[in-house]
Amino acid sequence: MTRFSFVALIVATAIATVSTTSAFQLGSSGRVMWENNCDYTGNNYRSTRGIPDVCGDICADDSTCTHWAWNNYNGGTCWLKTGTPSAKKTAYGVNCGYVVSRSSSKGGGGVTSSGLSTSEMADMLGRINAYRAQNGLSALTIDYRLVAAAQLHSQDQANQCTMTHAGSNGSKMVDRIKAQNYNYNVAAENVAAGQTSVESVMTSWWNSPGHRANILNKNVVNVGFALAKNNGCSNYATYWTQDFGREA
Repeated sequence: MTRFSFVALIVATAIATVSTTSAFQLGSSGRVMWENNCDYTGNNYRSTRGIPDVCGDICADDSTCTHWAWNNYNGGTCWLKTGTPSAKKTAYGVNCGYVVSRSSSKGGGGVTSSGLSTSEMADMLGRINAYRAQNGLSALTIDYRLVAAAQLHSQDQANQCTMTHAGSNGSKMVDRIKAQNYNYNVAAENVAAGQTSVESVMTSWWNSPGHRANILNKNVVNVGFALAKNNGCSNYATYWTQDFGREA
């Protein structure tokens, strides 16, 4: 038997229209998320000349690099950065991105910080966006801060052998995403326990009206998801979390 639960919160007095003409997408064999016309300022620790297509590979291969920006300085330069990224800014002619895994998704891929392989990450994102496309909604992009919030909560649930939206420290979903410097305008969360694959957990969520409503929330633009396992639990060994959001 499997279980699942959802919580949704909309915190806004007015909902603005969000442009979807530019969005993060997976690159470098599933190791990074990148986008055109965006910039992260500050946190540079080194630079290297190159075309924009190589910046993601260079960053993912460098354990110090967490994110990067590219511009046409000196014929084309990758600005490698480390630490918590600044807020993403729109900058035409500039590219930016961040690392989600150090392992290639080819052949199944290694496990990322989300507890899912890069191919499983791509599978879940693809399923979410396929559902949204079928309902005339824009695609979501992975945000590393929501991944971190989801991973910490999945691990907390696994440690406690309990599926819940409440953290063992009393935290709520919004507390966890704010702790990752995601200043939300809209936020929602799905959790589940016992499912053994991306397909099975997505089917469970999709067949539940509340969870489906979170997946199809027209006001969110980002998502992060994670899986944690504890074979020592007597009830469920797998604990899943999806966090959805849009920044203020």
